[in-house]
This record gives sequence, C-alpha cells and structure tokens, in this order.
Amino acid sequence: MALAPEGPGEFGFFEALMKRGFVNIPRMLFDYTLDLGLDYDRIGKIFAVLACVGGPGESPYSVYTVTRRNTPRDFDQVRTLVLQLEEDMITRCDHVTENEVTFSFGPLFARLYAVWEEYWHEHQREMARKGPHPAVALAERLLGRSLSTRDVREILSWVDEYGFAVEMVEAVLREGLRQGVTRMSYLKAIAREWAEAGLQTPAQVAAYLEEHQKAVARHRKATHALGIKRPLTAAEQAMIERWYEEWGFDDDVILQACEQSAGAKNPLQYTNKVLESWLQEGIRTRADLDRMLEQKRQTAAAGVESGRAARSGRRGSGQSNVILKREKKDDSYYEVVFKRYDD
Repeated sequence: MALAPEGPGEFGFFEALMKRGFVNIPRMLFDYTLDLGLDYDRIGKIFAVLACVGGPGESPYSVYTVTRRNTPRDFDQVRTLVLQLEEDMITRCDHVTENEVTFSFGPLFARLYAVWEEYWHEHQREMARKGPHPAVALAERLLGRSLSTRDVREILSWVDEYGFAVEMVEAVLREGLRQGVTRMSYLKAIAREWAEAGLQTPAQVAAYLEEHQKAVARHRKATHALGIKRPLTAAEQAMIERWYEEWGFDDDVILQACEQSAGAKNPLQYTNKVLESWLQEGIRTRADLDRMLEQKRQTAAAGVESGRAARSGRRGSGQSNVILKREKKDDSYYEVVFKRYDD
C-alpha cells in the first residue's frame, strides 16, 4: 500500500519508513521454506499481501479484514492474491464478497507446525541414538538425580552460550556441591558469574576462587575490627579492595586505621579517610606507619621541652634565681653603719 511522501530529502524518507512500521515475518518461514513448498512466486504473493495488510506489532496469526472502502487502490489485488494463496493452502478465507475479504494465514502455520514437529521428533530420535550429552550425563552422576528437560536445557546453554567444555560444567557442579547448594538456579548463577569473568578452564576457576577467598578474608578482618555485623554492600566491598589492590596497604596498616575508626558514625568511610591521608604521606607498610608515628612522637616531645623552656623563662622575669656571693665585712664596716643610724 503506497503512502504519500512525508517530506523531501533523506529525513522525509526515514520519517515515512518509521511511520509505516515493519511487518512481522517469522524466521521459521525462511528456515523451512523448501519443506513448505514455498517457491519465489508464492513467497512474492505472501509479501505483497502482507505489505497491504500487515502492520507493526501484529501477530502472524492475526485475522485480517480488508475492505474496498479502506483500501480502494489495492483491494482487488489483495482479494485476488488471497484467493490464489487459499488454493495453495497458505491462507484461509472466512468471508469473501466483492467489497470485503476476511482471511488468515492459518493453513500456512499449520503446515509449518507439522514440519517443525517432524524435525523435532527426528532430533529426539537422533539424541536418543547418541545418548545424553556428556555434560548432562556428568551432571546426573554428580548430582545423584535425573535432570528435568528444563535442567538439561540449562546445562546445555552453558555449553552453547558460554562455550564451557565438560570440565567447566563439572567445575560449576562441584562448586555448588562444595557450598551445599545444588538448585539449578544457584548453579546457573555460578556459571553466569564465571562466564562474565571470562573463565574458561578449571585452572582459571581455581585461581579465581583463591582470590575470592582472600577477598572474603580481607572483608571479614575489616568488619570485625570495625564492629560491623551486617553484610557489606558491593560498594563497600569495592572500597576495601581498593585499599589493598589500588592503594597497596598492608594488613597491619589497614587494621590500625580500623582501630582508629571504631566507634565512628560511619566507620568504613572514616577508615577510608584515614587511609587516604596516610596514602598522601607515602605510608604503605607497617614500617612506614611506625616511622611516621615515631616522628610524631619526637615532634611532640620536642614541643613539650620547648614549652617548658618558654614557661621557665617567663617565671624568671623581674627576679633572679642567682645567689650572689658577697664579700665578708670587718667589724669597722658595721660600726660605721650603726653609727649612721644612731645619728
């Protein structure tokens, strides 16, 4: 169905393209075109009909009604094509008059379902001949139970989507067993986490888990030192990891900062500020911290001595603590003095 142009130029073209929308054509029609006997002539007729009646968001199972009044220009063509496709068992006409036609693609999708079902059964027979996938057989053995169809699809998705070899599937299952949780939803979360981390071999998994355990131990030390009982948020965990990985602090330095921050309103943030100030002072190790503390003690001691000296100097103003040695006077000296007072 041709529409009037929206406007000149490239913008007008795209405006018209988006306004008209897109026709939904199932991919399976293309997958099974030859099995459905759809040659180029029939495919062209289907496309021509859909171009006139299909709209954005419409299901291919929709029932379409076309009237001469609504589509005066294309009605005769659509009516003719729909009747021809009905002869080929592609459409079904529920109501046909000279001015209206109601139809659907029900016969085409019924044939498509039959073809798909045949392929599905053949696939099942082939799978039965080959036996279960090695990853599925391994999972049933390790978990000690038969897997449902849904569980089988989940495990096979690790192979197909994540590229996991059987050894990686085994690693996922053994990790769930180690943690005592074998629900498929939990195992799925482990597999997704490892895939997002780029892990593809058991050796990479072992290194990843070792590093994870170290991180958990670091978080536990910090929370214990700060008296935090609740679980840490992801942001708080990242903050603690930054102290180790990015800033390069030793355990002793971090624990010393935690001791200074214990009891604060937000102890983690306070610890972060303490460490940030130490970072600017070049402190990384316990030796660096001890050296800084010693320097501060020496500076404080020097300040105390200086203060004492200053206070001592102020007390001596206007008076002397020096004992003057006087010469001994003879008796004639005192006789003169006494005589002076007598007079």
